[in-house]
Order: sequence, then C-alpha cells, then structure tokens
Amino acid sequence: MSIMDVNLMLRAVGAGALADSEATPASKDFGGPDQHALTYVCICPAAATGTTPAVTIEIQESDDDSSFRTALTFEPIAAADVPGKFFVTGKLDGRYRRHVATLFNEDNDFGLVLIAPVIGGLYEDF
Repeated sequence: MSIMDVNLMLRAVGAGALADSEATPASKDFGGPDQHALTYVCICPAAATGTTPAVTIEIQESDDDSSFRTALTFEPIAAADVPGKFFVTGKLDGRYRRHVATLFNEDNDFGLVLIAPVIGGLYEDF
C-alpha cells in the first residue's frame, strides 16, 4: 500500500477517468526545491480500453507556476501493464509541480488514474 498526502496529489479522484490527454493541469505548490529525492507513483487501477491503449506521464516543475519543464517521466504505460503501479524517483528544484498525460489514441480510457509523491518510496510495505 502506498501512502499519499491528498494535498500533494497531482492527479486525484476528482479528476475522473483519464480518457483525454492532459497537457496543462493545475499545479501544486511544494514550497520549494526538494531536500531529498521523492518517489512519485502512478496508480492505474482498471484495465485500459480503446485502440492500442498507451499513455506517457511526465512530472513537470516550475519556479513561477507559469513556465514548466519536464523533470521526470514514467515509462510508457500500455494496456498490458494495467492494472498496476508505476514509480519514478528524482530530486526536483521547482516549487510548483504538475503532471502531463499524453494518450497515444483519442479513444483510450485508463479509468481513474492517481498520481502523487509517496511516503516510503518504492516500498509498498514498510
């Protein structure tokens, strides 16, 4: 089980199904640069549907909440990979963070995808 802080979730329950690319979602204020590397998890709890479902998810950072740059990228997620949990770790410098999700086909649906930094890093049981 991954432990997530609801206040730092980059994609939460209220976002609904990931059925469209999300290029400019709202950001979260992390207060400044990381003191230590953080691990982010992407949870895809349901089987993906559509024509050859695949998605790429990036974690972006910004110093001013307007000019974002890609800091971390999850491995591409395909239908054969879900349901599943995917992790990426890095030490970011930007105060603001957001995710960007790019679907490879317009009729894809990955269901309720959650993205957040997690306590415990890659360890699911601690």
